[in-house]
Amino acid sequence: MSTEKDYAVEGAELKCSLGSKTSRLKIPYKKTVSIGGKKQADVNDYKGGVNIMSFGSCSRSYPPLACIMGTCAKWVNGKGTSRINGEEALRKESINICSCGGIISIVDTGH
Repeated sequence: MSTEKDYAVEGAELKCSLGSKTSRLKIPYKKTVSIGGKKQADVNDYKGGVNIMSFGSCSRSYPPLACIMGTCAKWVNGKGTSRINGEEALRKESINICSCGGIISIVDTGH
């Protein structure tokens, strides 16, 4: 059974497998659904530089260069039935793939 803490909200902590530091999920536009006063994220909150910020240095290059966040598609592996304006809600087990090949995961949902 899912609880509110299984769903990501604004401020959720994110990690890229190639990055040197974590980042926080941003939702800069108005959302109508919130949990505990924080905007609830959905699978469309994936845009680099808008929703997902830099992860520090990218280890894909040598020497490591600054992460230039760029994602390619919506978050996947949500397995949830909860929807926000027709889109799947973003869940703790969701992942995304950075355009450099890193796997982005949710470390903490932000509650």
